[in-house]
Amino acid sequence: MTFQSKCVHLIGAGVSPDLHFTRQGMKQIAEADCVAYYSDPSLDKVFDEAGVRNRVTLDDLYPHGGIDDESYEAVLKRIVGLLPENNYVVFVQQGNPRLGVTLADMLKDASEVEGFDFDVFPGISSLDTLMIDADRDPLEYGSVIIDANRLLLFSHRICPEFDYYIYHICSVGTRKTNIDDPSADNAIGLLQQHLLAAYPAEHRCKIIESNGAGIDSASVAVEVAIGNLPSALGEVTFGTTLFIPSIGRPPVNEVVLDLLMAE
Repeated sequence: MTFQSKCVHLIGAGVSPDLHFTRQGMKQIAEADCVAYYSDPSLDKVFDEAGVRNRVTLDDLYPHGGIDDESYEAVLKRIVGLLPENNYVVFVQQGNPRLGVTLADMLKDASEVEGFDFDVFPGISSLDTLMIDADRDPLEYGSVIIDANRLLLFSHRICPEFDYYIYHICSVGTRKTNIDDPSADNAIGLLQQHLLAAYPAEHRCKIIESNGAGIDSASVAVEVAIGNLPSALGEVTFGTTLFIPSIGRPPVNEVVLDLLMAE
């Protein structure tokens, strides 16, 4: 692959890279001068298959107990620092790099300042696999996808008639990346309090860690009543999402209904 300038591509590896890595992604990592990534045995398997030799891991920059913003800045610095000796750098990110990946925007901003080309390429996201785990069509039921801290920070008014997919319950009320123990510094009680203003305490939700490998996958789904949510904090990892199924039915716009039912 030939570029007129330096280039960084951010590509998605999917939830289970050994199953989800795209053909486009395989071509990109095979052509890259250098591949940066967070260590994952299934990614190493993909890289071996593609003959990737120049690999740079980022694990040391995202330590347990670190601060999110500081870790992201360190990762950004390392990736951009690869460009003087490499024309084409590929940064591989698990999942879809446009779903909850702060570095996508940071790399885009850096490309405009530093003068390198930047683009993002999709992978199968955790939302894709959560649809399978929850056995729900998010369009059929109506759905809201939201980050836990944004839900609380902006006092989001919950509409319980819609399904909710609440991301990042591993770090409610904290900027620390407590990877080894997401219960540390986790103010999940604040999230529970906000939810109880919209749902009865007995309403059941699911803490889902999605594997994405199909019906026989190792996805973990723990069902819990919202009133008991803090007691399930031990089930939360950095890969879990809180799924809350809808309750009740929203009011129907009769004008629109008549249009849809018209012959």
